Amino acid sequence: MAPRPPFAVGSTDTRLDLLNELAFRDWVAQNKVPFDPNAPPSDYDMRGFYQALQQGSPIAATAVNPNDHLLHYPDYWKNPSHVTFSSESQFAGPGAPSWINDSQLASPNGRIVYDEQSPPVTMGSILGVR
Repeated sequence: MAPRPPFAVGSTDTRLDLLNELAFRDWVAQNKVPFDPNAPPSDYDMRGFYQALQQGSPIAATAVNPNDHLLHYPDYWKNPSHVTFSSESQFAGPGAPSWINDSQLASPNGRIVYDEQSPPVTMGSILGVR
């Protein structure tokens, strides 16, 4: 198992019982959620988002990002391996980067580690998946 970043705390995999897992998979399919429920653990805890959505959590909401005009899910369920993992994640600990200027992710020392207005080219960005 690869070591986890020092700012990551706790487990990042929400487990659902069988009935909820089936309902989750149906929700993914019906809503065309860009998530493969058969894939190994990913950089986003989509099951955790789904569970919070079903419980009526106000933070379980999607929005179109004004920088890339794509649908985004809250940082709260981003895992430490996510390219834009931030202090807003439930899995963040001391030292996690924070969002500034509505588009930049900065480490605690102020260094910009990601800029949504000039993101790196990735296969996901080419395919329109975030």
